[in-house]
Amino acid sequence: MISFRKIKKNMKNQKKFTINKLDLKKGYVYAILGHNGSGKSTLLKLLYGITNFESGSIIINKEGFNEKIVHKYISYHPQDTCYLSGSLEDNFDYIYKYSNNEDLLDRGSLNELIKEFGLEDMLDINIKRLSGGEQAKFQFIRTLIMNKECILLDEPMASMDFDTIRIVEKKIKDLKEKNKTILLVTHDFLQAERLSDEVIFMQNLNIVEKYKSENFFKDFYFNNNYFF
Repeated sequence: MISFRKIKKNMKNQKKFTINKLDLKKGYVYAILGHNGSGKSTLLKLLYGITNFESGSIIINKEGFNEKIVHKYISYHPQDTCYLSGSLEDNFDYIYKYSNNEDLLDRGSLNELIKEFGLEDMLDINIKRLSGGEQAKFQFIRTLIMNKECILLDEPMASMDFDTIRIVEKKIKDLKEKNKTILLVTHDFLQAERLSDEVIFMQNLNIVEKYKSENFFKDFYFNNNYFF
């Protein structure tokens, strides 16, 4: 389990990002919802250690919080695709050559994912020449092969077509069945309803509440002025 306690982070324009209390369980999919600028991506970056906080604590599986612990348990899919120069295959080869990740899926599993996402004929292409949707497939596959207990997904399907979205949603459900913890930032409320067990609703750099998904979409979604 992951626990946040009394987190405070200074933001621009003298604003503060705060989390008083948040607990995340294994085997749950959490949809993180809110307007642009509400703090959704910041929450993921804090948990992955990309950005620092001034006070408070994060505890991962009762082991504390540092770079080693984060990389032991967590993989991160940022909004923007991150890649090295060279071909798609070069980027995958780099992971297997230089990664110290003991949980990394084997090359056979990688090849199955490449085929499932329709990238098998693109391995020799310079990754910069791939479309945004194809690069998004690469990034999602890379996140999967890390094979971590907690997966942070920051709008992973924003540039994907409908068929690919169906594959990704199936993968997220499979991860849940394997008792993984998934944090999914999305602006697609219907997708959040399909996938999530709980909703973390954010506003003005704060968590308004953590809801059971069925309650959120039954009551809050239709009775509050989210869109106004």
